[in-house]
Amino acid sequence: MTALSLAGVALAGTPATAAAAATGGGCTGPATKQACVSLVDDGGHGGDILFEARSDWPGAGGDCRMRLVAFDDTTGWQWERELRRCDRPLEQVYKLPNPTPGHVYRAELQILPNGKNYAFAEFVKSPVLTY
Repeated sequence: MTALSLAGVALAGTPATAAAAATGGGCTGPATKQACVSLVDDGGHGGDILFEARSDWPGAGGDCRMRLVAFDDTTGWQWERELRRCDRPLEQVYKLPNPTPGHVYRAELQILPNGKNYAFAEFVKSPVLTY
């Protein structure tokens, strides 16, 4: 066996709990309306994906609602927080344990100005994170 093929055998035997690399992620939007996705340490098992939505928009009006939505763009999976008033400070988070290698994740802050439907909605999307 050559050194190259031995290296391939060694990599193939790497346990599933080995730390995975992630690329991308981060935050998008001004401090008043922000969506973020990042990899956070979970005690050495490869990391968890942290989705965040933050807002401080006191002039938004009482009808406006917003929420965090977490996406796995590879499978189409999504997870939504409850709608909250836009005119009060917002910090919503979701931590996804055991993310799947090769999958693409992103966070989105959804803002519904009339609080009822997606007419005139605004979507603040984080940069994508590939795990």
